Amino acid sequence: MIEAALFKSGMRRLAAGVSIITTTFNGERHGLVATSVCSVSAEPPSLLVCVNQVASSHTAIQQAGIFCVNLLALGDDELAKRFSDPAARATRFADREWTTLATGAPALVGALASFDCEIAATVPSGSHTIFIGNVQAAELWQSEKAPLIYLDGRFVACNPHP
Repeated sequence: MIEAALFKSGMRRLAAGVSIITTTFNGERHGLVATSVCSVSAEPPSLLVCVNQVASSHTAIQQAGIFCVNLLALGDDELAKRFSDPAARATRFADREWTTLATGAPALVGALASFDCEIAATVPSGSHTIFIGNVQAAELWQSEKAPLIYLDGRFVACNPHP
């Protein structure tokens, strides 16, 4: 097998959309930034997220059994940085409007889209857990904004609406 450093360097070259994964557990909101999100099935509507088992939100997602995937738009890079910074944990949900859809997990008003999910399966894999969620509700907040993309360790622009 290859070394982890080589794998990480190679994977940084794969452009990925940036999302904030949120949950609510014991009356507290939790969240993290993620690029490991993809659709699983349209019938039933489902998607998956990969969360590092040492992430502060991992246990909350697992125990709550719910999560919301919020697709970020270009210009949301400061919000993404806040959700990836352990020192900013107390202020992650500040300065933006949040609501709930079906499950009670926080949905970011103004995101490109929010997918509110109930966990259907979990698959441990190495350092991460793959959470497969059945989508209970979705909101398409915006359509004319470009997505926030992460590539080679930085946020980059991709404008599909010139």
